Amino acid sequence: MVTAETVLEFQHVSKRYRNGVLGLDDINFSVPKGQFVAVVGLSGAGKSTLLNSVNRMIEITNGSVLVNGQDVTKVRGRKLRHMRRQIGMIFQGFNLVERATVQKNVLAGRTGYYPTWKTLLGWYSTQDQALAVEQLKKVNLVQKLYQRADQLSGGQKQRVAIARTLMQDPTLVLADEPVASLDPKTSTGVMRDLYNLKKYEKITVLVNLHSVELALKYADRIIGLRDGRIVYDRAADQSNQAELQEIYEHGKE
Repeated sequence: MVTAETVLEFQHVSKRYRNGVLGLDDINFSVPKGQFVAVVGLSGAGKSTLLNSVNRMIEITNGSVLVNGQDVTKVRGRKLRHMRRQIGMIFQGFNLVERATVQKNVLAGRTGYYPTWKTLLGWYSTQDQALAVEQLKKVNLVQKLYQRADQLSGGQKQRVAIARTLMQDPTLVLADEPVASLDPKTSTGVMRDLYNLKKYEKITVLVNLHSVELALKYADRIIGLRDGRIVYDRAADQSNQAELQEIYEHGKE
């Protein structure tokens, strides 16, 4: 049931691809405001399909996905654009403009609030330029404001992506394997920044992870997917590594 405090809800969501593969199979769960949820499972289990269905990067076959009580599958045009402001997305591959400065990449998070012609010309308000500085302070990167993105390390690029997401003023942040290409120490730093979105910004976070250890350390709740189905859903402090490892042992790689 959707309540005032429910930010995300899946209602009988399925996704069947044209080749017949069932990517999601009758997914049902809800996420309350401010919860940090880790989704774990093998590659091909449906984790990315799940996240991409929230912001309509893929279209589901059946069911409903609700964000703040509104069914994203039913909105179009300007309403969809406005809804996507509420949904921040952080990718494994960072999705930065490599030759642009950190400042310009972070300001891109405000694109949904401007006419297209203004963003193409890079015309952002003084207030938003100041806001970009504040968001970079939150991820300890303000000193890189005028540096080009292609001069940053992988961890720094992901933190720029987090600052860019904060510029949207989202109620929900989706992160698709955000630390998969990073070393263990850098991964911990990025996960801490994601956790701080929940802790200090009160943003709801849904993150796909391969690492059970990181899920147990940072998440409030862990959902396990196998072959497009939910096979595990429990509070992280009531979970353990051995039972989570079973999610990986019976799925199809």
